[in-house]
Amino acid sequence: MYPWHSEQFNRLLELHAQRQLPHALLLCGVSGSGVDDFVAALVAALICRQQDESADGCGHCEACLQHRAGSYPDCTVLTPDADARTVLSQYPPQQSQQAGTSRKRMQMVISVDQIRELIRRLQQTSHYGGYKIAVIMPAEAMTVEAANALLKILEEPPIKTLFLLVSEQPLRLLATTRSRCHQIHLPNPGVLQVIEWLGEQYSSSDIEAALTLTAGAPGLAEEILKAGELKRWIEPLEQLSSLLNGDQTVIEVATAWEKQDRAWLTRLLQVWIYQLVSSLAKSAEPRSGALSQQLRRQRERVNLASLFELLARLNALAGTVGMALNNRLVWEEVLILWQDQCRITTRKPART
Repeated sequence: MYPWHSEQFNRLLELHAQRQLPHALLLCGVSGSGVDDFVAALVAALICRQQDESADGCGHCEACLQHRAGSYPDCTVLTPDADARTVLSQYPPQQSQQAGTSRKRMQMVISVDQIRELIRRLQQTSHYGGYKIAVIMPAEAMTVEAANALLKILEEPPIKTLFLLVSEQPLRLLATTRSRCHQIHLPNPGVLQVIEWLGEQYSSSDIEAALTLTAGAPGLAEEILKAGELKRWIEPLEQLSSLLNGDQTVIEVATAWEKQDRAWLTRLLQVWIYQLVSSLAKSAEPRSGALSQQLRRQRERVNLASLFELLARLNALAGTVGMALNNRLVWEEVLILWQDQCRITTRKPART
């Protein structure tokens, strides 16, 4: 578990020791900020058979060993089911309507059948006589039918049952679901706090760059730095600048992006456009470092209206996960929009 969540963690342990722990917790935090680690640590603390010796799980008793192996019988984790999918919308909306076609996008969900099976398991006797724990993540992936089925057991939970609903977008949950849960907000740490945490392993400039690229998610930033992939994450942003400078064409950049994972690149561009919007809206001078140079150069050629239009297109594109689209054409469309709404320098002539 990360140190910036220790206050919330210790508070829950205090409530547990006082036998006042709510039966349903809604844990709200950004993906990559350590929410998964928080959940794992909390479950370990609650199921450990040696709690008098170690408040956060001894790691050696039978319950801790089973939990670590993912086989603890009194803890059920629900995640979106690959076999349960739902139609969400059309993409792109304008194009589909004009062409008279219906290109549906599908998204994995937590189905009502999964919730019913969860309820069946929770109504059984605990194997160890302790908590029966249900982890639902992300909770906003529940269908309306699944959420309504869960409400019944949230209102009248079996004895010693704990629900841990994990959500990055809690407002997408039914209001009735939120009202039956005790909400815990798990904050992102500040830049200086993460630099202090990782400073012995990486340079502060690399840490800042990784945090910028991941919207401040320290867990994901650490993964990027550990894997030595910082350069790969920065390269698409440099190519945006090259397009503005006339050093590359739309076709050249789209061809380079064609082989990239579309979901990853879309998310990266969303985060970067948010950074540009924030920089323009606050009129704040970018911090030092390679990424800040890119930010400074690009914000001189864009305006808020154009960025919001581009962001809307990227948000629509984010919903195409699982759809078979021509990546090159997708990126050409995005890059043309970027190029048309920015002040472009004439392409430099090739060297002879």
